[in-house]
Amino acid sequence: MSMDVHSLFRVLHSCNTHHSIYLGKQLHLICLKKGIINSAVTFGNRLLQMYGKCGSMTDALKLFDDMPQRNCFSWNTLIEGYTKSGDLEESLQLFEEMPRKDDFTWNLIVSGFAKARKLEIAHSLFDDMPRRNWVVWNSMIHGYSKKGCPRDALRLFKDLSSDGLTLSHEYKFVLATVIGACGDLVALGCGKQVHARIFIDKVEFDSVLASSLISLYGKCGDLDSASHVFNMMKEPDDYSLSALISGYGNCGRMDDARRVFDTKSNPDIALWNSLISGYVNSNENIGALVLFSEMLKNGVHGNSFTLASVLTAISISGILKQAEQMHTHACKVGLIGNVIVASAILDAYSKCGSPNNACRLFSELKAFDTILLNSMITVYSNCGRVEDAKQIFRAMPSKSLISWNSMIVGLSQNGCPIEALDLFRQMNKLDMRMDKFSLASVLSSCATVSSLEYGEQVFARTTKIGLDCNEIVCNSLVDLYCKCGFVKNGRELFDRMAKSNEVAWNSMLIGYATNGHGIEAVALFNEMEACWCGTQ
Repeated sequence: MSMDVHSLFRVLHSCNTHHSIYLGKQLHLICLKKGIINSAVTFGNRLLQMYGKCGSMTDALKLFDDMPQRNCFSWNTLIEGYTKSGDLEESLQLFEEMPRKDDFTWNLIVSGFAKARKLEIAHSLFDDMPRRNWVVWNSMIHGYSKKGCPRDALRLFKDLSSDGLTLSHEYKFVLATVIGACGDLVALGCGKQVHARIFIDKVEFDSVLASSLISLYGKCGDLDSASHVFNMMKEPDDYSLSALISGYGNCGRMDDARRVFDTKSNPDIALWNSLISGYVNSNENIGALVLFSEMLKNGVHGNSFTLASVLTAISISGILKQAEQMHTHACKVGLIGNVIVASAILDAYSKCGSPNNACRLFSELKAFDTILLNSMITVYSNCGRVEDAKQIFRAMPSKSLISWNSMIVGLSQNGCPIEALDLFRQMNKLDMRMDKFSLASVLSSCATVSSLEYGEQVFARTTKIGLDCNEIVCNSLVDLYCKCGFVKNGRELFDRMAKSNEVAWNSMLIGYATNGHGIEAVALFNEMEACWCGTQ
């Protein structure tokens, strides 16, 4: 091979972004003129890699079709390119057409679908694998964990023990993922079993496993174990420090969290965020705001997560001036376009009693996500702009359960009970999962239009999904019975309910009063006073 060809390949290797595509195409032409592509499959593969790295899959496919020779590397390069570009359908079609697949091919396709959270297809491919390896096991377990299916991740981990794989360095990444799933489930016992496996299987104990264990024990409230793991580390890294600070913060032990934080001479933004979040979670909102000021004085500007935590503290305190100051700060540091920050500012304005500021900010935004749009449905509904709320809901590309609940509540609050019921019927037709808020809101709409028959049908649905004893739902049903004049039914339900606050009592008292049962209302009021005095 001449020196010119070596030089050509070196330049080809440097073409690895879409900005390099023009140069890459020129090199392709030179290869054609020199007749290099037809002389060996290696040359065509190098060009395929270049097109894949540059994201030009149309050119990659054309080259692949024109190649006189192909091997596994050629197929894998094209499949990998389509997978990285997000075209999983094309990568799967190529996979199915591929005459001979190797381990790398299977790793590519299974991991690609798992990372994209298309776990049904990924699991089907996983089941078809002639032999599995640590890469695909980790991809599948990690995929289930990240998609919010920690139980499935743990079930898959149990299956792993029967696969007979020889332990390798990749095993520790599987264990770290499984420990994270245990933390998500607050499954302390299961987490301790995995912790034991680290020592039984003689896995090298590194910072990845340590931070995962500290996070697990912190989420489960076992701070002695979290501290023990932390103290085992020769040089704790920032992830482990952050996990321990978060653990103390989640349990309200802010003095301990601050003590750990102060061991770091120059804390990074992740540590500041963990401590600020700890103050917010512990309802020490002033502490969160003071710490944020301290952080700014130390020359740390913060990121979207910092601002979101601080804005949560402001939402709870309800001080409008602080919300306006944070809005100004977000503009100053260039984070106002971030959907997490924008959503938090909207929520803060709403909870600080300034929906007009929230509406003004929303009109200036260019990027939205479902959470932000849900916040605006609530904001518009709370200030009587129900048509604007409906417009957002209709235009939403992706609606969550909160979107539907927010719109039903908004319609119910703004004197549109029939529309609220129609929306609930749509949810029913779509066979959507419903929660206590969906059902309580639609029961309130039934009460507004005095539709006992439909209300009882809704309650039957509530019973079917196991929410018939939920206090929020029962409060709405008591209100429905009373507004429809069935005070006796309301009282029977009231007597069976667990009453943790005055809402149920008020519903029943108003029911008696509006239906002309003055004596019963007075008697119930005296009963309520005696009940609440006895619990003081």
